[in-house]
Amino acid sequence: MGGASETSDTGRPARPRWTLRREFAQLIVLAVLLPALLFSAIVLWNDAGQHRFQTDERLVSVAESTARDIDEFLAMQLSVVSSLAERRSAAGTLDYLDEWKADLIRSRRFSPGMLTMLVADASGRLRVSDPELRLPGTPVRWVWDRDYFKVPAATGQSYVSDAFRGRALGRDPLVAVSAPLLRQNRFAGVVEASIRSDAFASLRGRALRSRGYEMLLLDRKGTVVYATEGLPMQPLQNLSGNVVTKVRAAIDQRAKSSRSAMLELQAILRDGGDAYAAAVPLSVGWQLIILAPSQVMASELRLQWLRLFGVVLLLVGGVMLVAWRQIRRIDRSVGEVLGQMRRYAMDQEGPPIAIDDMPAELAPLAITVNELGTRLSDAYRTLRQSFDEQRRLGASLEQVVGEREREIAARTEELRDAIAQLDRMTRTDSLTGCLNHRGLVETLGALWQAQGQQGAQLALLSLDVDHFKDYNDRYGHPAGDSALKRVVGAIRSALHGVDDEVARAGGEEFLVLLPGADSVSARAVAERIRGSVHAADIPHADGEGGALTVSIGIAIAQPQSERDIDAAVKRADEAMYRAKRGGRDRVSD
Repeated sequence: MGGASETSDTGRPARPRWTLRREFAQLIVLAVLLPALLFSAIVLWNDAGQHRFQTDERLVSVAESTARDIDEFLAMQLSVVSSLAERRSAAGTLDYLDEWKADLIRSRRFSPGMLTMLVADASGRLRVSDPELRLPGTPVRWVWDRDYFKVPAATGQSYVSDAFRGRALGRDPLVAVSAPLLRQNRFAGVVEASIRSDAFASLRGRALRSRGYEMLLLDRKGTVVYATEGLPMQPLQNLSGNVVTKVRAAIDQRAKSSRSAMLELQAILRDGGDAYAAAVPLSVGWQLIILAPSQVMASELRLQWLRLFGVVLLLVGGVMLVAWRQIRRIDRSVGEVLGQMRRYAMDQEGPPIAIDDMPAELAPLAITVNELGTRLSDAYRTLRQSFDEQRRLGASLEQVVGEREREIAARTEELRDAIAQLDRMTRTDSLTGCLNHRGLVETLGALWQAQGQQGAQLALLSLDVDHFKDYNDRYGHPAGDSALKRVVGAIRSALHGVDDEVARAGGEEFLVLLPGADSVSARAVAERIRGSVHAADIPHADGEGGALTVSIGIAIAQPQSERDIDAAVKRADEAMYRAKRGGRDRVSD
């Protein structure tokens, strides 16, 4: 069954027949090897872009989550000193240093990250601290030269400082959080807490390094707050030059684009290596940079390429091996098939197969098929037409059914989304985003029933914005709507319970539901809300102290019967009106 030449009827040598082995090998090269190589090139090119995109997304995601962690830590520390400053501002004096000392000790115990805490008066003189601070070189202890004193003194706002070096307990790089003390809305001093920069950044930095990242934290002036070991920067080192310029450019680019911008920094690592960086601004004005070494990315990409080449080589080798074995099987099987088919051959006229067009291996088989083909061709043709028609009808029916199923599923999903959206709209106040009257009734009824079953209390806070009609008359209703939105935001920021709810009971009246709260915790929440509205600093020329304030009434209920719901709400309203009559901007039981 080789490729030997034959003699034609004219006596001249006939051209050699082509062999199945040789042609099949050529087809394997064309149909498998070349497409595999082309496919590999396309995949490699696509992998390079996809890998960069995935690295970009992953790097920005890590940067944003780390920035959120740092923002939350600083916000928590700032809330500690702000709460202490607000509470002690109400006391009206900087005396009673023993009480101040006890407050500082409790605050540091609640916030272990704080290295020191201090209280200074309006002149910047240090009045009390924990632990005791002894500033070298000054007979009287002053802090008036520190930003954490100057900024609250100038703005009356809480402040997170840039990085600075300590001068009392060692020379460690520190960050300060401070809040002003006010006496009749006038600056009377500050409460300040110093935090070592590595106290809140080192744990996150080690976690990032274990995943192959480096971390760089810069303050507003471009000074290093913290840098991981893989970077050549030191705390308090100023990087206001090229690095910060590139970082700010990356932040601007990301703000203008719908996609994240990954910045490539040259020779940024301690070993002189390059890195890809994602920069995220923090809410306090700092900048966080997360870096991924370029060498690590290149190694990952090379590993993917090697894996792909290995798969392609195995694929091509496997196909060639199977093809070789299949050809050998054909050689062995053709002789056996010929004998069997000749026995079934029948004499019948019909178009013969052109033997010269057949491969040498199958030429004897073609002679036998010529004998059998005439009788079977009509039967095969009829059967094939029947099968083709059935397949066509089946495919058409399957397509129609699939289209109908997809259409029904799409319509069902649209209806479900519309119903859910309508339900949310009917339960939510369109201006403030809190519960409307219907949402209040449903939520209050559900909480009332749940607390009653558990034998737990339910606290209700009735809030009313003071002099709000005068606010609308002076500033207009659009400004009034905006003020209500800010008041609701202040209320929500003061709620810590996962089940706490805020509802708009009237125009400027709101009802806060506190499941499980007793009178002490309810009053604490009410005071936080009142303080949060103060902190919002919404100007109101006709209001208490020139700003928008709220009066709050508290009612504690032990849910039993649903008939008691209206009575509990009424008690909260009556307490709120007592707060109004007592001078507004206060909390009443």
